[in-house]
Amino acid sequence: STSPEPPSQLGLGQPKPIQLGKSQSCTSEPSMHFLQVRPAEPRDCPEILRLIKELAACEDMLDEVTLTATDLLRDGFGNNPLFYCLIAEVYSQQKPSVTTGFAMYYFTYDPWIGKLLHLEDFYVIQAYQGLGIGAELLKRLSQIAIRSQCNCMHFLVVIWNEASVEYYTRRGALDLSSEEGWHLFRKKSF
Repeated sequence: STSPEPPSQLGLGQPKPIQLGKSQSCTSEPSMHFLQVRPAEPRDCPEILRLIKELAACEDMLDEVTLTATDLLRDGFGNNPLFYCLIAEVYSQQKPSVTTGFAMYYFTYDPWIGKLLHLEDFYVIQAYQGLGIGAELLKRLSQIAIRSQCNCMHFLVVIWNEASVEYYTRRGALDLSSEEGWHLFRKKSF
């Protein structure tokens, strides 16, 4: 099949061990922590919204978020979802899981190159950055794109976020705004 496969059918793998620094561990005793990246479920909508708002606050745009958990449930978990989402969780045997990040994406079509995966939002909470969670989310997105026969992945990075621009550039991404000179437009009224 050449249609995008729902992430639940993509065999996203088993949880992997992760080493947490002292800032994330409340005890001085070493314990095993695990990272799990999984497809979002309807019950995750409040957590997804929390992460969206946290990301918007980092970009000083929290007032722009008008979405609700009900909107997410309606738009992402019906028969024809408008988006898919991966959830990153860190857990141990002693503590419940902590939602540490998410990646929201959808499939679209470019008339020049064909099918592509568009990464709409991607975020790992500050306390868990630098532990490889973002890299694992990107790896899973790449697996989904390959299995869905996408030709590439598109995403936007706010212009002042130099750390993210550098992060993606180091991983082989091209900045189309400078390479090809594109402008992004939005029209709110219909």
